[in-house]
Amino acid sequence: MASFQLRQFHFFKRESLKDLPEAFGQPDLLMASNGGDLIFLADSAGFIHIVNRKLVVRSFMAASDAHGMRITQMLHIHQTRTLLTVEENVSAATSRPAIKLWSVDSLLRHEDTQPVVVKYQQPTSTPYPLTAVAATPSISQIALGFAGGHMVLIRGNILKSKSTKQRTLHVAPEPVTNLHFIADAAGTRVTLFATTTAQTMVFDTSASKSEPAVLEERGCGIGCSLMNEEDELIVARDEAIYTYTVDGRGPCFAFDAPKVLLRRFKHYLLLATAAPSSMAPNLANGDDRTPVDATESRVYSYNDPTTFTILDTKNKLVAYTGVVPGGVRGVATEWGSIFVLGGHGTMDFFSEKDLLERLDILYRQNLYPLAVKMAQNGNYDMASVAGIYKRYGDWLYSKDDFDSAMLQYVQTIGVVEPSYIIRKYLDAQRLNNLTSYLQELHTAGMATSDHTTLLLNCYTKLRDEERLNQFIHTQEDYQFDVDTAIHVCRQAGFYEQALYLADKFSKTGMYLKLKIEDQDDIKAALEYMRKLGDTDISAYLAEFGRRCLGSLPSETTELLVDVCLNGMDVRAAAATADEMHDDMPAPYADTTSLLSMRRIQHLFADQPTWLAAFLERIITRRWLPSDSSRELIAEEDSDMKSAWNTLLELYLCSVESPLHELNSSSSPSEKQTPKERALNLLRNPRTNIDWERAYVLCASNGFTEGIAALYEQRGDIAALLDLYIEHDSLPSMRRLLDEHGESQPDLYIKALHYLARNPQLADNEELLADCLSTIEKHNLMSPLRVLQALGDSEQSGVTLGMVRGYIMRQINATSKRIEDNKAAIASYTSEFKVHSEKMDALKNKPIVFQSTKCTSCMAPLDLPSVHFLCKHSYHQRCLGDIGDSCPRCQAENQKLEDQRRAQEISAKQHDAFFDKLHHSDEGFDVIASWFAKSPFAFTKLIDQ
Repeated sequence: MASFQLRQFHFFKRESLKDLPEAFGQPDLLMASNGGDLIFLADSAGFIHIVNRKLVVRSFMAASDAHGMRITQMLHIHQTRTLLTVEENVSAATSRPAIKLWSVDSLLRHEDTQPVVVKYQQPTSTPYPLTAVAATPSISQIALGFAGGHMVLIRGNILKSKSTKQRTLHVAPEPVTNLHFIADAAGTRVTLFATTTAQTMVFDTSASKSEPAVLEERGCGIGCSLMNEEDELIVARDEAIYTYTVDGRGPCFAFDAPKVLLRRFKHYLLLATAAPSSMAPNLANGDDRTPVDATESRVYSYNDPTTFTILDTKNKLVAYTGVVPGGVRGVATEWGSIFVLGGHGTMDFFSEKDLLERLDILYRQNLYPLAVKMAQNGNYDMASVAGIYKRYGDWLYSKDDFDSAMLQYVQTIGVVEPSYIIRKYLDAQRLNNLTSYLQELHTAGMATSDHTTLLLNCYTKLRDEERLNQFIHTQEDYQFDVDTAIHVCRQAGFYEQALYLADKFSKTGMYLKLKIEDQDDIKAALEYMRKLGDTDISAYLAEFGRRCLGSLPSETTELLVDVCLNGMDVRAAAATADEMHDDMPAPYADTTSLLSMRRIQHLFADQPTWLAAFLERIITRRWLPSDSSRELIAEEDSDMKSAWNTLLELYLCSVESPLHELNSSSSPSEKQTPKERALNLLRNPRTNIDWERAYVLCASNGFTEGIAALYEQRGDIAALLDLYIEHDSLPSMRRLLDEHGESQPDLYIKALHYLARNPQLADNEELLADCLSTIEKHNLMSPLRVLQALGDSEQSGVTLGMVRGYIMRQINATSKRIEDNKAAIASYTSEFKVHSEKMDALKNKPIVFQSTKCTSCMAPLDLPSVHFLCKHSYHQRCLGDIGDSCPRCQAENQKLEDQRRAQEISAKQHDAFFDKLHHSDEGFDVIASWFAKSPFAFTKLIDQ
């Protein structure tokens, strides 16, 4: 009795065909079908009936006319459209079976077709029934199996009955039950599987000699084996169904029942098992009851009802089981259906239900795993399979089996909207399950940034750092939004994980935020920034520089200095390349994003001391080295001026630099004050400070020394003297007068006025004497103006004793000058009288020339000769082209003429006259000197 251990279903519809042709009512029918869109029936009278899809029958006599001859076996070889029949005399045991080959196409055309009779020799003198036959698709080989255990192979051009050869492959001690050929793709190697009642063997029939390879010492009954699509031998035995390859036995499928017949339909196995009518109910009328196992021993009769079972080995289920009254005489699989020929002349038609109907049956029984497997084997699309998983998950969820439900929901990723599952597990607070689903969602690449946020939030709420690390560190293809992941880890306090992601995906800004703002690890942040490129480090220093300065001012300042200097180098190189019209190198292609010194300074808003240190480092490394004589680009020149000006302002605000790099003190122990460093800065000839800005800074901070240094730098000595006068700095005045008094004696005039107003100052009398001496020496002021300067001020405290020496010298000098003038007047009068007499004589008296020699050649004069009024005489030939002027007196006369012409020109320069009159202390002397040049002698009268 069969022991059904598999789930049983009715996945096939069974119908009994009515109004069958008369051929189906013949007793002892034999049915064959192997493709070709036809079914072949053989009756006991020797007729073969060919049935097409419309159940139209074409019959012909296939057996010989001899009494007792009938068709015992049929084999349709659809590749060659050939029908192989075995004809035996059932009434005479000594007759030899006849093997015939029929052309199916000729039979269908109603032609008088003569079969090809396969010639062979009986392997033994005692004839045995032919129990098994097989042929290759090309019918180049036919194998015969006899009840006596002989296996015969016929090879050659069998269809034309030419050149055939026969040999006995093997002689078994028991009857041969089944034979099956398989061939490789090229058809060069042909293998024959053979079963007896006690053995399963395989032969290589393509070889000249072939020894059987015994696959197992067990066989099977007639009709209980077949070849599947994978060229595997399927053997049905009572306890199970086995598979074999040429190498040995494969897997088996347990199905305990006495097998009578085995056929194949698609992936199904069709089994006819012996079942007494008392054991198996007749399911022809739709009885769905499962057969009941019987424990007692039963005797099976061939005429007992046969249980017909459709077995789905892929899904491990029984797709149909039912009883065929009278037993199964034959099974044909054509036209996408199964036809079962019953022993009582019935024909049952089995059609497979569509997949939706089969799945619906499984749904009603909550057999979702089986439904999934069936859908997958049925080439269902992924969306439909995912729908089954969803139904399965919903059913498990309704049973509060959340873990198992999640396993099913995971299979729906990519089809079912994730929010549907997420909402379920958020409501149930099943964070572990939700975490698993979200993780699978990320693995499938279907996650959004919201899913990443939720997953990481799950990790953080569960405080599951191990899974969080595994999720972050073991991903080969990061299928999530990295920015979101970093943000969630940071918000939950998992800084190491956030740092790992930021570093791995080059999220530099976020990495620095974590280091600086969250971990306060400024040192590590600065080391990380040093590894960045110029553009990146500039951007991040601009963002985080102030925070870094607050924690590590020294290290941050050093980094800012390096970045600033490197930016200057890059800009200089870019400017050089631009001037030479060269292609700009890649590092210099964009210099606008680089940090300049002026863009850095604002970072030191609350760190003035380190701003001073920063500027000192920049200046000493960039602009003060002895080899820095290069020409600066415009931007760097502006930076340099800004650096000097800002540093000066810091010094004037008493800012102490931590570095003191600009301290010019020779001894390290001598510490300079900020004001001293500012003064050194102003006096340094290599500084480039904006003078006006520096002056305003020094003035607003009351830094007199700085203002003095600025005046000195500019060379404005007069302004410097005014500064000393304003601050009553008598030593500085003396030093200034000593240094610049000779080159600028006018300084003494200012000093004189100052000393006249401040007689109480120490060393006033000595300095006053020096001023008067210099004024007297350079005749800077008239004595009268000196005396006026000393006595005009009401605050003047100059006494007569302080200036007595000066007055006496001036009186003596004036008296001497008067005497000298009188002597000059007398001399000029005498000369004028002499010249007047000469002019009068020339005009009114005759001139007697008494010279006898030529003044030029000193030879005696002869005619023609020339006499000049100057009493010089010449030969006419000696004068040549000289003209009317005496050659000897010509130079002096020309000099006098030039003086007269100069006086004439000078008489017309009225602006020069008034300018000299305005700047002179002695206006009378200027006017007298002007009149001495006879300015009116050259005036021309113009008629009105």
